[in-house]
Amino acid sequence: MGRWYPKRWAREAGFLPSLLVLILCAGSPVQGADGLYDVAKLSVDITAQDAVAARTQGMAEAGRRAVKTVITRLTPLSAQAQFPELTDEDVQGMVNGVSIRKEQNSTTRYIATLDVSVNEQAIKQLLQEQGVPYSEERAPSISLLPLVIAGDSVTSEGGESWRQAWEDLDLSHSMTPATILRPRQELDIATVRAVLAGDAQALAAMQGDYGYGPLVIAVGEATKGEFVTRLAGADSVGAINFGRSDQIVGDAKSAAREAAATAFAIIENRWKVSQSSEVPATEVNYAPGTEPAQGAAGEGAPPAEVPRNVVAQVEFSGLKDWQDIRGRLMNVAGIQALEVNSLSARAASITFDYAGSLGRLQKELDHNGFVFGESEGTFVLRSR
Repeated sequence: MGRWYPKRWAREAGFLPSLLVLILCAGSPVQGADGLYDVAKLSVDITAQDAVAARTQGMAEAGRRAVKTVITRLTPLSAQAQFPELTDEDVQGMVNGVSIRKEQNSTTRYIATLDVSVNEQAIKQLLQEQGVPYSEERAPSISLLPLVIAGDSVTSEGGESWRQAWEDLDLSHSMTPATILRPRQELDIATVRAVLAGDAQALAAMQGDYGYGPLVIAVGEATKGEFVTRLAGADSVGAINFGRSDQIVGDAKSAAREAAATAFAIIENRWKVSQSSEVPATEVNYAPGTEPAQGAAGEGAPPAEVPRNVVAQVEFSGLKDWQDIRGRLMNVAGIQALEVNSLSARAASITFDYAGSLGRLQKELDHNGFVFGESEGTFVLRSR
């Protein structure tokens, strides 16, 4: 049985004053298993001066991350960069409880996987006070099929633990709920490659095999020091065909976890963009080099036309350079709804709306001091 520590009682009795609201239900998920204000599968690994301090800090860390996750879910990316830093006291008032999936500890270390329930009214009040727009409109549920291509065969896992990376994500509570599927034995490499190439008939056949609902295949592969991710099929917005590669820093399993999280964030952001702009529900998000062949899903589209929802990699020298680039991009004629998908020390993945041709986009960017081109199947943008 779990042990209960009501918030008011814990404060008045003076027990663990720095510990966030605790509702410790070992082995039980948080209530409201599919709510936007619940966050599951948060992993913490904390070392402190003793076991009690490590556990206290682990619980607090889970609470902070849960509150940030919920705010990120509800708000557009453009508003998140300006959001103020929350204090421990702020966070404490926004957490209803913590549920333990699994935990282990030593005399100085606490390792656990936790679920956190966040207070809906407290989050809404914060967003309203800050004047930040938010939405609770969730997408229809989709299916995700993680795959690894090994030579001429298709597997579910691979040495990078690609499937496990997706299973470790909290997909059920997101703005775009998703169910992870296992590949059927009869799934062959030719069908997968056809879907990656944009073959509408191949996708329809796969959707029929897996239930006819929106289906995204997520292919991951570690190769030559990079982790390559491909998304193809259809999500809650419409057709999707996206590819990116990230340098592996550390081991391949860590890279797979980062890649899966980034890929799902892109799916979630597509839904947000579709609800807040005029992006058509069937818009295709193509990375360069992943366009469908003529006669497939993209038949009839002019080859030089840029999809309305453009994904690009921005390269910069540091934070000041990134801030300058982002500000200038906001003033480029024709670019709208610019969002930041991910940000690192020297690069950012961005998404923006642009309805013109590739040549026109390059000309506009050139006039604003940018170089915009393609490198290894990805749009790359940098200052001239």
